[in-house]
Amino acid sequence: MVTSFRCFFCLCRGSLGALIVGLLLSGCSVYSRVDDIQVESRQPIEDWIYKLDMPVSHSGDVLLMLGFSGGGTRAAAFSYGVLKELRNVRYTENGRSVSLLDTVDSISSVSGGSFTAAYYGLFGDRIFEDYEQAFLKNNVQKILLNGILNPLNWWKMLTTGFDRTELAVDYYDKYIFEGKTFADLKASGGPYIQINATDLGMGNRFSFTQGYFDLICADYDSFSVARAVAASSAVPIAFAPVVLQNYDTCTIKYPDWFAATRQRAQGDLRLAELIRAVDSYREKKKRRFIHLVDGGITDNLGIRALYDRVSLLGGTKRAAAQLAKRNNVQKLVLILVNAQTHAAQPMEASADEPPVSQVIDAVTDAQLQRYNTESLVLLEYNLRKWAADLSRPGHEIKSYFINVGFDAIGDKDRRQMFNNIATNFALPADEVDQLVDTARSLLRADPEFKRLVRDIKKGW
Repeated sequence: MVTSFRCFFCLCRGSLGALIVGLLLSGCSVYSRVDDIQVESRQPIEDWIYKLDMPVSHSGDVLLMLGFSGGGTRAAAFSYGVLKELRNVRYTENGRSVSLLDTVDSISSVSGGSFTAAYYGLFGDRIFEDYEQAFLKNNVQKILLNGILNPLNWWKMLTTGFDRTELAVDYYDKYIFEGKTFADLKASGGPYIQINATDLGMGNRFSFTQGYFDLICADYDSFSVARAVAASSAVPIAFAPVVLQNYDTCTIKYPDWFAATRQRAQGDLRLAELIRAVDSYREKKKRRFIHLVDGGITDNLGIRALYDRVSLLGGTKRAAAQLAKRNNVQKLVLILVNAQTHAAQPMEASADEPPVSQVIDAVTDAQLQRYNTESLVLLEYNLRKWAADLSRPGHEIKSYFINVGFDAIGDKDRRQMFNNIATNFALPADEVDQLVDTARSLLRADPEFKRLVRDIKKGW
């Protein structure tokens, strides 16, 4: 997501009729569809907080985490390119040949990056066979606009809560994710996939994980992956929020040690905000329905979830308990696939007062840029700190923070060309190919990635 308003105009460009019809139908819609299923638990749920953490799916000495940013098809293609390059790097582990892609433990994603994360999580290496045709090089934007303009859908939109978002969910479910649920995602045997959206009522991140579904007493396994991805990429105005019901049929019990986390939050504003958001889901009468929109609003890089998990668990020492089966971990790796753009501002070419749309774009981009920078600094610093905290005499853990983004493109004109790629769900095939190839070359050239590959192959 670049800005919600820019994405809105991109989605509707060239079709004023679609824009008018979409807004009218949205205004006349009576209600939104609620598609989560309540669960009843006679015993208090005591281990939910651990479910907010990251399960470890690989047994080697590399703990490898990926963060996929927002940015529509641009972000999806860029992250896909990184997956292709990770598959290309092979080394010997315990006497067998493996790729770096095989060692990926988790992927945290928002918006456009969630398409790639979910597809790889469900289908594994099949992504390299059909993902380009299923999504990257498919004009999904045109398909969705045609659905809005189809008179057969208008009555449904007026009477059943079927809206632009439901149109997208239906398409994603049928043609991209093949009706899969989170039970299928868990059974796939791949890395832990954390799809992130924004809780519009609280202004905080909501993750499609077992832990968050425990908080709202909803069934995680039966929930549609397509609906989660639609929520993660639901640009405000262009798409209606995805709505979940916050049921009151279960009881959450906080662990005894969580009192210390609350105490620590008195001097940590970030942690206090996170706890406030978690606590809010217990206010069942006040927060009966949770409205979810684009995850890029609260974390356009897709990496804050990692920091939040460790903070909520009480720091790296307690989080280390989750790595009890991984005493051999020697390398803590975070690769951020950053499709953030810095497009040229048309207003700078004229002394005239800029149009309202340009002002909104510039203001939103400035806020987004500052928050992204804060996230980068925060995660890079804490990754080093976590590695130091988890190290012990005779067992040093090294950290590697790898940021793959357009800023690393050396040629100025080529860098600007990538920064001008629109945030939407329709890109020419040659732009998709360039994004994929550039992601691969940027990852190969990154100094931290080179250090990682060298250390792995030498067994350091």
